[in-house]
Amino acid sequence: MSDENRDRDEFQEFLRKFFSSSQNFNPEDLANQAGLPIDPANLGMMMEQLQRAIAGQGEGINWKLVETQAKKELDSQKVELSDELQQSFNQAFNTASLWLDEVTSIGQFEYNPLMLTRQGWVLESLDLFKEIAEPVATKLAEALAENLKESLPEELSQLAGPASNILKTAGGSLFAMQFGQSLGQLANQSLSGGEIGIPISDRPSLSVKNVEEFAQGLGLNFEEVLIYLAVRELALQRLFAQSGWLKDRVINQILEYSQEISIDTEKINSLAEDLDLTNPVEIQEAISTGAFINEPTEAQKIAQDRIRINLALIEGWVDAVTEKATERLPSRVALGESTLRRRVSDNPSQKLFGTLIGLQLQPKMLRETSAMFRAVQQKLTMEARDEIWLHPDQLPSEEEIQNPELLIQRLSEDKDDFDAELRGLLGD
Repeated sequence: MSDENRDRDEFQEFLRKFFSSSQNFNPEDLANQAGLPIDPANLGMMMEQLQRAIAGQGEGINWKLVETQAKKELDSQKVELSDELQQSFNQAFNTASLWLDEVTSIGQFEYNPLMLTRQGWVLESLDLFKEIAEPVATKLAEALAENLKESLPEELSQLAGPASNILKTAGGSLFAMQFGQSLGQLANQSLSGGEIGIPISDRPSLSVKNVEEFAQGLGLNFEEVLIYLAVRELALQRLFAQSGWLKDRVINQILEYSQEISIDTEKINSLAEDLDLTNPVEIQEAISTGAFINEPTEAQKIAQDRIRINLALIEGWVDAVTEKATERLPSRVALGESTLRRRVSDNPSQKLFGTLIGLQLQPKMLRETSAMFRAVQQKLTMEARDEIWLHPDQLPSEEEIQNPELLIQRLSEDKDDFDAELRGLLGD
């Protein structure tokens, strides 16, 4: 038998295993390929979805599987959401609101703060991550399926349709399990609902067990840490409540990135030649590292830069406002330094954006945006600092972030032009 025929026979056997309901097909192979622990409940859910795909009833990303996997990653916690803790929690947000009123012109809004467990953080965040992750995962699965269709030998072309369906769903299920892992790890460490830079919901929230462990690790008073983090969380929520366009802007930029996702045909074909379901190390590595995905296009690089700048601007504004609002807090310096270390370290939040869109936030840019907003509030006013967020066209460019004097000059000129126009209207 020629090598070419042997390769085709092996590939056909691979497809047969996917399409067959035979008990000889071991679903643990798929878990191994994803680099995930073998769990009967999760594997059962995944195989049920695969069988629906074989019947032409695939549903894309299985978010129930994401939720289930995320919960399995959660560290055990024995935190009692007592009346005393609830009182401290509410008082922290009341204090945060009063302090923010003094240092920002972005005003109050109706809010009901949420005290979260780790499991509660997962549940509260799912709707946001559906918006962010579904387009990326769907595009990736479609690109894999399209590659398979183009790569099938002519004599197997009749299998192109079913093969595409099953690969889309298999890819979606593997993504769901891996993404669930990342989400669970993120819930284990996240202090607040807005720590990733986008609020997970419309309610300001803190994950009380994580806050408690954070305070213990720093050797600081729990109530002080609670107030500091409440200030940060409420500042972020105020910003997004006022600038209703901001969340859509970041999400749309992620969509722009996902639309350009494509598969490296040579890499996937090279792997397919040596495919062995009993030894899935290569597949596991390829899936976990995104080895099948082509290098970012110019359009994707532009989208990445826009997302990076927007997230840095959000963090920088929150930093500057929080620093000003917490001047009465004895531990504010230590908390500010600890927050910065968390943000620039290799935490699950960084990994999550890295997995989705290949994005790594730059510590240098985060520091620069904080310094820029501080410079604006010192040389102009807090109102000038906050009015930047009234419209997306007002946002600083990367050049203005690196050289705040350019931004200060622009804002000053805009104000002079506005004052001149107003005087003209009033007849002065």
